[in-house]
Amino acid sequence: MRGEMGGVKTVAIILNGISLKKDYFYIKILPALQHVAKVHVHETRTRHDAISLASKAVEKRYDVIYAAGGDGTLNQVVNGMLAGNENTYKLPVLGLIPLGSGNDYARTVNIKSDAGHIIGLLMGFAAKPVDVGRITFTGEPDKPVCYFINIADVGMGPQVVKRLLDSGRVFGTTLTYYTAILQTFATYRLQTITVKTPQWSWQGKARVVAVGNGRFFGSGIGITPEAIPDDGLFNCCIGGRVSAFDFLKLQGKMRSGRRVVHPLVHYNQAQLVELTSDKPCMIEADGELAGNLPVTIEMLPGRLNFLW
Repeated sequence: MRGEMGGVKTVAIILNGISLKKDYFYIKILPALQHVAKVHVHETRTRHDAISLASKAVEKRYDVIYAAGGDGTLNQVVNGMLAGNENTYKLPVLGLIPLGSGNDYARTVNIKSDAGHIIGLLMGFAAKPVDVGRITFTGEPDKPVCYFINIADVGMGPQVVKRLLDSGRVFGTTLTYYTAILQTFATYRLQTITVKTPQWSWQGKARVVAVGNGRFFGSGIGITPEAIPDDGLFNCCIGGRVSAFDFLKLQGKMRSGRRVVHPLVHYNQAQLVELTSDKPCMIEADGELAGNLPVTIEMLPGRLNFLW
């Protein structure tokens, strides 16, 4: 149930400084926001600026912190907000202005980049708790934990992200993502992944193991189509030795947000997931390369209040 909150006074916007939609933000969205609140815009200058900018915004006690960008910007803002490990009720409300190329979490929570839609959510200021995932790198005890709000996955996903980063095509179209995925199909060597939860386990050669709080990744691929971002559960999808032909054949269903029926695709739920691999294996979270297995992924129910 949405809870009505007090009026908005101050808003911090963490804007991806190299977003292709930055001009649209300044021309259409910012003036509208300035009519209803005191707004401070903080542009990122380097790749991971959003983490420190969000952390400082928490210290300054803004009422709302917006992530203005894509899923990567949102991920960094979440990590910055949670860096101090403050109680949820003490944290600012999180907002999203989707200005990325994929905007996959925005698809799940149905947030649009239209100025009227953004203003309507802010004026109502009805925040609802959303879940967050926490990744602990059990093989690297000195490495800090990281958080994700959408999807964490191993297998081909991190390789696709790395390919996009290496090519400089991070802001590409859906076609760019598909091209990178198909290129990765041709070069990726399947690894043996072990998945353990308190309720079930799985082991085998996998193209993808996704742990989802949201439903979409890779610019609209519905990998965990029944995930609910505030139910306290991860939805998990395991894709075994699925061929490139089958992947393309299943795209209609996946992009429409429906489960696929395939003997090598499995769905389940969990609150705690342990992932290990037989060889070095990366994990990505919300489109950001996070680290390497082994990891433990924990559900943090209602960890942030979110405008949606």
